[in-house]
Amino acid sequence: MGMRGPGAVERFTYIPGTQVVALCDYEKSRAEECQNLLKKASMPKAAIYFGEKGYEELCKRNDIDLVYIAADWLHHFSVAKCALENGKNVAIEVPSAMDLKECWALINLSETTRKHCFILENCCYDWFEM
Repeated sequence: MGMRGPGAVERFTYIPGTQVVALCDYEKSRAEECQNLLKKASMPKAAIYFGEKGYEELCKRNDIDLVYIAADWLHHFSVAKCALENGKNVAIEVPSAMDLKECWALINLSETTRKHCFILENCCYDWFEM
């Protein structure tokens, strides 16, 4: 979830047809707090994943189209790589990677898997810019 995750979850509740089926954070309590946002929007509870490798289990789910990554910077690449390898589209808060090698790895993996991998720059994709 990181610091930006709860805000993203809240924004997703305003998009008709969107389902938040799973939440993940290193700390279980942070992911559980976002359940209140879903409840407030009359959306079903999401599955909770947590811990150092919780994202790996989340990425194995068959009912996920997009993995939105708002974790700490050092984990952006590993979570994105895992999601792409499991056939998921990926949206990553900045930065998407920590070095050029990781950037090219994401590009190549996106092209190989034919899945979208895009960077969520602060002032491009929010509801008030679109």
